[in-house]
Order: sequence, then C-alpha cells, then structure tokens
Amino acid sequence: MLGVLALGTRPPKSGFAEYRSFNDAFVRQCAMAVERARLAEDGRAAALRARTEEMRSSLLSAVSHDLRTPLAAITGAGTMLRDESVKPTPEQQAELLDTICEEAERLERLVTNLLDMTRIESGAVKVKREWVPLEELVTSALARLESKLEHRPITTDIPDDLPLISVDPVLFEQVFLNLFENAAKYTPRGSPLEIHAREQGTAVVVEVADRGPGLKPGEEAHIFEKFVRGARANGGGVGLGLAICRGIVESHGGTLSAENREGGGALFRITLPILGDAPNASAEPELPRAADARP
Repeated sequence: MLGVLALGTRPPKSGFAEYRSFNDAFVRQCAMAVERARLAEDGRAAALRARTEEMRSSLLSAVSHDLRTPLAAITGAGTMLRDESVKPTPEQQAELLDTICEEAERLERLVTNLLDMTRIESGAVKVKREWVPLEELVTSALARLESKLEHRPITTDIPDDLPLISVDPVLFEQVFLNLFENAAKYTPRGSPLEIHAREQGTAVVVEVADRGPGLKPGEEAHIFEKFVRGARANGGGVGLGLAICRGIVESHGGTLSAENREGGGALFRITLPILGDAPNASAEPELPRAADARP
C-alpha cells in the first residue's frame, strides 16, 4: 500500500451515486499517477545500475590491461637489475632504468586520469579562477611534454593582444597536456602540431591541430565519452584523457569539439567565454603616490 486518501466532507443527501462515482474516478487517476511515477523511478534506477555496471566493467578492463602493463614492465626491469646472475652491461642497465622511469610515468598518468575523472563525475572539482595569459598555459604544457614532442615542428599562433582568460590555471593546463599528449601518441613521429588562438565575439577560441590519421566519420562526438578510444588509436590508454578535457572545459562554461582537417589530421576546438573585463596584462603596476606612501 502506497497511501490512504481520506475525504473530510460529508456526502450530499441527494446524488450520492454520482458523488461516489466521481471520487472513485479521482482516486483511480491518483493511483495511476503514483504508479507511473513509481515505474519511472524504477526505470531510472535500472538505467543507473546498467550504466554503473558498464562503467565498472570498463574500469576493470582498463585496470586488467593498461595498469598491469606498466607494472609488469617495471617488475621485469627491476628483477633483471637485481638478479646478480644476469650481470647486464652499463648500457643495458641504463636502458632498464629508462624503462622503469617511463613505465612509472605512464602508470602515474593512468592513475591520475582515473582519479580526475572520478572527481569530475562526482562534482568535487572546484574551479579557482585567475586571470592568466593563454600563452603561458600553452608554453608550460609544451615544456612539460618536451621529450614526447621532440622532432616535431610546433607552430603557435597566439596574438599579443589576446585578452587574458579567467580559468583555473592548474586544471586548464591539464587540458592542453592531454590534447598535446594525444597528438604525440596518435600521430606519426615528426608530424607537425599547430596551436592557434583568436578572439571571436565574446569568446576566446583555441584550436589544436595535427596531421595524423584524423577521426573516422561519426567519431567526432563519441570521442569525448568515458573509456572511448579512437578507432585509429595505436597507443595505450584507458580512454579518459578527452573526457577529462571536456569536463574541465565545461566546468569553465566553455565547449570542446573535434573535427577532421582538410588535407588530413584532426582539429580540437576550445571555445571559452570571456567573463567580465580582463585586466590589462601589459599595464605597468601603479606605484603609490608620495602623499599616500607610508613613512
């Protein structure tokens, strides 16, 4: 039983049958509405359980492969270094140590992506906005990925008069890190990477373009979903990098889209609204006047 309906008025002395029929119809309609609401809630709960199960399966699949792979490489290299019967040469030792460092960094990125996606999905990401130059974020991300982007011609086209952007610099740098790392991972070695920015109306538009295999038709929207990797992807990963990028951009009120370029390659476009009046980055700080200066 879901509830009880009580009528607080006395039935009329005449027309009792009509009164009773009306109340019965009213109660049946109420019962049907409550039942529909209950069934709708059950349907939403079932859909949520299905999505949760799908995510759990995807996560287990990622953990079983993409997390075990670097662990196996680290364990194997460490075992060879420790085994006195192997006696690797100095060159082999250096190579094994490089393997350990590279796989440890890969493992750190995978775990970081999983944790970041969990924070975004739970709404725990707090945007701490600051007025920062876009060029500073792009340059910092390129510097951190210098070893992965070496041997690639990189073009940056960011106008000097581009307004400052109001973003969380730590979070937004992660967007560029993920986009640049994707370009390094899924495009041929030595292929160019281009970063263009412009002011467009009340927004700043940033485009990251490569000359890789591009996206297959219909992939443009699905590529930003969790645990989805491009059909032409040839590297490791759990398919969270672009989902994290979209979550961060949208938390700033912006949009992130992808499309194919003419002549080959993919283009990722960030559109970020300009909030309020940005301070003038080139303005000299105002010095206190003599009358206002403290002794």
